[in-house]
Amino acid sequence: MLAIVILTCAVGLSAWLYFYTADLPSISQLREFNAVSETKAHLRSCDGTEQTVIALPEQELGRYTVSALIAAEGKIDTRNPFVTLFFPSEGQRDVPYQLQLARSLICANRSPINRQLQELRLANAINRKFDQQELLTIYLNRVFLGPDIYGVEAAAEKYFGKPASQLTLDESAVIVGIIRSPHLYSPASHPDRALQRRNSILDEMAVERSVLQADAERAKVAQIHLLE
Repeated sequence: MLAIVILTCAVGLSAWLYFYTADLPSISQLREFNAVSETKAHLRSCDGTEQTVIALPEQELGRYTVSALIAAEGKIDTRNPFVTLFFPSEGQRDVPYQLQLARSLICANRSPINRQLQELRLANAINRKFDQQELLTIYLNRVFLGPDIYGVEAAAEKYFGKPASQLTLDESAVIVGIIRSPHLYSPASHPDRALQRRNSILDEMAVERSVLQADAERAKVAQIHLLE
């Protein structure tokens, strides 16, 4: 009898963790970043301010941008975020994308344990709502890439003076390289670090065969020419 009670409680807790979202921030604000055509999306901060961001569909983010992101930060893991956090997959190099998106939506101050639980539950809701391609599109359209620079389109215009759709292989790798640390890998403030980061991403892209080794080598000798 006790075993049945324990099992019932465990199943109930699991169902609550997996399905209940009424007490969580709404993920509806992510939908506008899952663009089907170029659109103006609204990035809301915890202090109530709002910033307009240009959101692009996946095919306009740049020919190499998504593959550069996967090479730099790892593949999308569609397992339950509770599992991915504690049992990362071989291709996962950083915090799962779903969890990073969840953290960007949560503003309330909570104890570390309660906050982490809320982040995981919200990440799970995001994981159930969007597929892999949609998650990458949303992520690239709202990722922080420097002071007042959110999303790949804004970064392409800021650093290279062109739309994201026109980014070359080496330029895509530069922008994706900023994600890990916008301060340390800023091509404007730290060009040497940005160059090293770019080249490591190009090497990884060649290893993963998302680009040819010869193309990666040509991109590695290119100088970083920023918009003045």
